[in-house]
Amino acid sequence: MSLDISTLRQRLQEALGAEFIVGDLLGEGGFAAVFRVREKRARRDVAVKVVDLGLTPSPSLATRFVREARTVARLEHPHIVPIYKVGGYQNEVLYIVMRCVDGPSLRQLLERKRRLSVRKAATIGRQVADALGYAHRYGVVHRDVKPDNILVDTGGHVLVTDFGIAKAAQQASSQLTTEGMVVGTPQYMSPEQATGESLDARSDIYSLGILLYQMLTGLAPFDGESAQSILMKQATANHAPIGDHRDDVPAALVGVVDRMLAKDPGERFQTAEEASRALVAAVPAASGETVRVRGGSPVMAVKALIGLVILAGAALVALTLLGKPARLAVSAPIPDGVVRALRRRGALTTGDVAQFVFAPAGAEDTTFLVVGRHNVAIVTPHRVRSYPRDGVRARYGAHVSRGLQFRLVLLLPQSQRDTVFRGLSFRDLSELVWRLERLLGTSLGGS
Repeated sequence: MSLDISTLRQRLQEALGAEFIVGDLLGEGGFAAVFRVREKRARRDVAVKVVDLGLTPSPSLATRFVREARTVARLEHPHIVPIYKVGGYQNEVLYIVMRCVDGPSLRQLLERKRRLSVRKAATIGRQVADALGYAHRYGVVHRDVKPDNILVDTGGHVLVTDFGIAKAAQQASSQLTTEGMVVGTPQYMSPEQATGESLDARSDIYSLGILLYQMLTGLAPFDGESAQSILMKQATANHAPIGDHRDDVPAALVGVVDRMLAKDPGERFQTAEEASRALVAAVPAASGETVRVRGGSPVMAVKALIGLVILAGAALVALTLLGKPARLAVSAPIPDGVVRALRRRGALTTGDVAQFVFAPAGAEDTTFLVVGRHNVAIVTPHRVRSYPRDGVRARYGAHVSRGLQFRLVLLLPQSQRDTVFRGLSFRDLSELVWRLERLLGTSLGGS
């Protein structure tokens, strides 16, 4: 039985209610589809993945879907597509509401250009490694790292999606882990996944190695006429050297990819964080926060720059006059009520004193930036990310996504980064820049 898109769209509309308008089909496969949906109240588009329960291969898959989707919904990372809601309707459909990323997948980038520059491949690989490392710390193994599940938004940020089939190690019951289901895509499966063995984070590292190999050479290292033949190669065959396909890849980067593709998990990088650091060591430019997804001639680039300057000037005037002030922007002394709320959330440790608290206007007004005397913290509805202040620097960048917007990024030790805000207005940014330059003792560079 094939997927009935019309009926599935109707059921999803009934499940979501009148506050949502189900729009275009974004993708489909097997027993699930993804739709673009307009959320009226928030005035934003979201992507909704919906599963037709009548087509699932086993009843336990629905339980797995909900269990793991709710686990993944707690993950908050700049390079993981956020999940807003998990729900169901009359035992007919299950759905996941997530951020709608308007930009190409890595699959589309590779179809357009076949292979990528060394810098772009390493940067994408590093950002994926950071996302995987974060998920692994919470016991979530992705199990299906492939080009279709790597997205690049209009600002050039890389995001990993479709953790829906990931195995939440700390929550999965024995019933759900002993069914012998092999889930994934053969060209990107690790040897242990191909042979049905138990998996850990190192399986994702192998799959990331496959991605890097393909981005650099334009080819998946293992392919064949059938899924079985590909799985056999994953388990037993060695990949052709990258040098057989191109000669401009640094030896250090070749070494990183070769180590990721080791058949024995014990010979790979043991954590995704270790792989991320290795990529930056091999290609320092891999520490960049964005990747360019559209090519163009120098003339077009100049025209685009002129247009951006004009747009920025117009935006400066408009936002200065019309932009909403930040939801919260206070310097020391911070009101006692704010301090107590921050301490309850764990944003201020014992002995630390808040010196600046900021929450922007607009879609990101549930995220707070807290600069204390000793630490800098990012407070989201679900968790707090805190870093020693002495090791933190800040950078901002601009991108055009439904108007001119700005992002704020914290630069951390060991070439790590944490994106605080993605959609700041000019008014928000100007408020932040002069305060952070004074508090952090350094000029905020643009990128």
